[in-house]
Amino acid sequence: MTTKNARGFIKNTKGAAGVHLVVAELSLRGYIALPTTRNLKAVDIVAFNNKLSRFAFIQVKSTDQPRSGWPVYTIKNADNWEKEIRDALFLDERFFDVFVVLPSKMQSEPVYYIVPSADVAEMLINKTREYLREHPSVGVARQLVAWGYGGLRPEEDKRYRNKWELLGLDETEPSE
Repeated sequence: MTTKNARGFIKNTKGAAGVHLVVAELSLRGYIALPTTRNLKAVDIVAFNNKLSRFAFIQVKSTDQPRSGWPVYTIKNADNWEKEIRDALFLDERFFDVFVVLPSKMQSEPVYYIVPSADVAEMLINKTREYLREHPSVGVARQLVAWGYGGLRPEEDKRYRNKWELLGLDETEPSE
């Protein structure tokens, strides 16, 4: 028996929908976008420009409830959690997360947030620090960290919303 949530998504299909939406968007923009077979760590899509001279590795996170955030990582080591987050999420400058707000009855088109993995790691570290300052007795043992939990700040929305150019796939003219 399939279980649907309030917005009609069947459980466990949101991730696949997000990957295909990102592949379609990249293709419409003239890039080559190849979904992986989901067996590469932190890579759902490999994208190239049409000359194959630039590339990006993309991890896709999808939700139909963006105020709940996009679950990104579960902290395993409470003693060295900052390093753990950086090591797990910031793999290289060619790695990006694309956070997808899936279409719904209230919003007919998907919304994309293109975020360098280094930015994701730093934002999650800063949010976790904030949380620990406000709740010093809680700790971070096995804590799930999510990007955008509680809603995005206006500056985050402006900086990352539909900013496909952050992927660095476009050719730039050499400076003279």
